[in-house]
Amino acid sequence: MKINYLTILILGCCLASLFYACSENEEQIVSDCKEPVISDINPNGDSELALLMRQLYLDADSIKQLVVNGEGTISNEFIAELEQVHSAIPTDKTVKTPEFKAFNELLINQAKALQENTENKVNNFNQLVNRCLDCHKSFCPGPMVKIKKLRIINPIH
Repeated sequence: MKINYLTILILGCCLASLFYACSENEEQIVSDCKEPVISDINPNGDSELALLMRQLYLDADSIKQLVVNGEGTISNEFIAELEQVHSAIPTDKTVKTPEFKAFNELLINQAKALQENTENKVNNFNQLVNRCLDCHKSFCPGPMVKIKKLRIINPIH
């Protein structure tokens, strides 16, 4: 009988340890997952990429005002945000194709060209907007109307 109690005690300790170890790993996995962010635009939750795109739009609109007013251009922070597109988790995981990456690289290169070229900022900014539209034509056409509004039509000098 003592062996049975000892065996049960050891087995119980092993099981308790196993449950404890598994529960910690499960909590770690859950904490590493990105929870969708609920918004008015998408009540089912927004992906990391969708949120990043919305922020990029707001930042691009601010940059547009700087270019129109002749007060500035793209910042290193904006270019860093563009580079985050590579690693941001999309709503549809199948969009992360080599074509998607190539579009993003073209966009980053255009942003750097705008930052480096002090001449013809309006044209370079509009080319940046066109690179956004090129990608959205292939992957997510929904916001194209809004993105087109970023174009500078009649700059004030």
